[in-house]
Amino acid sequence: MRRRQAQVDVDSMAEEAAGEVMVRLGLEGVVDRRLVVEVMREVVSGIVESRSTKPSLESIVKRVTANAAPFLKAVAALLLSEADKLTVEQLEFIVSHAPELAGRAAPALYARALELGANWVAGALRGLWLRYGRPTPVRCPRCGFNSVAPDLSCVVCGAQLSEEEVKKSLGFPEALRSFALRADLKLVEEAANAGYVVVDDDIHPPSVKALLPFYLELHLSGAERKLLEDAIRARTRYRP
Repeated sequence: MRRRQAQVDVDSMAEEAAGEVMVRLGLEGVVDRRLVVEVMREVVSGIVESRSTKPSLESIVKRVTANAAPFLKAVAALLLSEADKLTVEQLEFIVSHAPELAGRAAPALYARALELGANWVAGALRGLWLRYGRPTPVRCPRCGFNSVAPDLSCVVCGAQLSEEEVKKSLGFPEALRSFALRADLKLVEEAANAGYVVVDDDIHPPSVKALLPFYLELHLSGAERKLLEDAIRARTRYRP
């Protein structure tokens, strides 16, 4: 019975403290009270278990506001479960107070930011995805995230890209020309004969695939293959 009474006290104290915490941390109108109460319940429970006497409401509120960062991060984590219903202010709240969580949840948050026209949030998410998410070496030409998967789909925006789109995003002609001029001649010949290259943050011939943790396969157009063949002839001609 005592244990049940203690739980009731925790719930009551959490409810009471939540309102004051929301005012002091500027959460009114941004976060639903029920989420703050949920986090407060954990905070109050921890305080009660560590003390032999009942803490005052003011001491609880002061402890939370004095160490606000983890509290706000916990609230932001709960908000993430409602990504499809978030407001612009809530998106900004998550990005500001839980950047690593926002980075990992970038696909869901970006979709919501796009719906709301929250361009600032979308831009912030691109940076957080690079730092905390699962970025790939290849940038998506549609959403701007480094998120193109080996099947040429975008992990973030879900677009199914054409090879032409990916090549344009990579600045492929110049990158291929650089590969043709600097790579070992045998590797250039291999790529020209195979008719395709593999790409991570650079261009490689097909034989390198086994050494790469990530790569895209891009087929060479007639013009691109000719570019390699011309480079091979020129380099062969002037080989010492």
